[in-house]
Amino acid sequence: MWLTLFIAALAAFVVFKITLIRYRRRRYPEPHYDWSQINTDDVSFPQGFHWGTATAAHQVEGLLSNNWTIHEVDKGLEQSGQACDHWNRWKDDFQLLSDLGITSYRCSIEWSRLEPEQGVWDDEALQTYSAMIDELLARNIRPILTLHHFSHPHWWEAKGGFADKENIATFVQYCERVFEALSDRVDTWITINEPTVFSTMGYGLGIFPPGRRSPRLTLRVMRHLMLAHARVYRSLKTKRPEAQIGLAKNVTLFDPHNRWSPIDWPLSRLLEWFWNGAWRSGITKGKMLFTKIPEAKRSLDFVGLNYYTHVLTGLSIGSLRKLKFPKREQEVATEFGYPMYAEGLRRAIEFLAPMGVPIEITENGVADADDSLRPEHLKRHLWVLSQAMKDGYNVRSYHHWSLMDNFEWAEGYSMRFGLYHVDFETQERTLRASGELYKQIISSN
Repeated sequence: MWLTLFIAALAAFVVFKITLIRYRRRRYPEPHYDWSQINTDDVSFPQGFHWGTATAAHQVEGLLSNNWTIHEVDKGLEQSGQACDHWNRWKDDFQLLSDLGITSYRCSIEWSRLEPEQGVWDDEALQTYSAMIDELLARNIRPILTLHHFSHPHWWEAKGGFADKENIATFVQYCERVFEALSDRVDTWITINEPTVFSTMGYGLGIFPPGRRSPRLTLRVMRHLMLAHARVYRSLKTKRPEAQIGLAKNVTLFDPHNRWSPIDWPLSRLLEWFWNGAWRSGITKGKMLFTKIPEAKRSLDFVGLNYYTHVLTGLSIGSLRKLKFPKREQEVATEFGYPMYAEGLRRAIEFLAPMGVPIEITENGVADADDSLRPEHLKRHLWVLSQAMKDGYNVRSYHHWSLMDNFEWAEGYSMRFGLYHVDFETQERTLRASGELYKQIISSN
């Protein structure tokens, strides 16, 4: 009798398990395409679609002094130094944009350059940014300005940065001053780049400045970043209601490493919620990480999507520090360690679509020093994007990361994302084959 009951219970458990796994696989699909059967040249984009590239100030301008330069020294990392010397070569670099046929350029303002000491404002530096805007407009290139792209003044970091709620007022004042100077010509603004990356890498894993490792601080900074974005959004909209103000969100997908594992499934869903879902809840509901942030509700005119990959999650998730992640058999590993998973771009768009605002793809690219993977990476992602737009998703732009090789944060100069190769000894820029391909795609569309 007991044996019969045991067998019956075991059979019931197996049936339940199979049913549950099938439900999970239907509810959280992880599609993979047979790319050998897809013509990735078969793409089309609507009139007015913006073709762009992107950079960030600390990664290209050179000779800065901010929270990152201090972190580079403190952690013994490769130092950014002269970077791409873009601060002195920006006019020539803007010609590279025109040579590609770019119609939209996403770049960032370096707060530490404008306010090197608290209360000391460098008007000459602001005039240089203003001249950059004028030059882009003269070339019929739409500027998208990011107000905070991972870097800020060291004096503000010393006060606690985003970890101290009282510092948000100072950040808002900086944003207001830049906006007042440039918003007569700049229509599209991004308040903060990748808030989840900034908080997790800086306060959870300790890889970004300030190099802390505290779950408590990580959650606090995530909430404060949401609050800072919301306050900047509300303030700037009162000054110029017609301005389009958004936020750039890195949407990394989390899938169970073992699709049949009772551990990998809930862990992947938890990470998906922490990385993506909690942030979306803050914008759509004004609630984030069990905290009410009412100012954040509907504080977007558009959302910037930075998409790179998915992470296979389980008991063995890989190593970010060693740049080694698990991948599916059919996937190709990139030099950054994560797999190329173009199918995920559609899933990332679908995740953002319920927010009800237009999507600007503000970053998408791959580290590829010899340019052997980037052409295929570009074609696959643009094919996925084209299909999504044909199905009605409201995507207004695509910005390839990056215009040229630059300083890749904790990885220094080892990771090359550029459409243009940069010789950092001579500062010579050379168009890669992938850059020529992108130019042709832009011309054809």
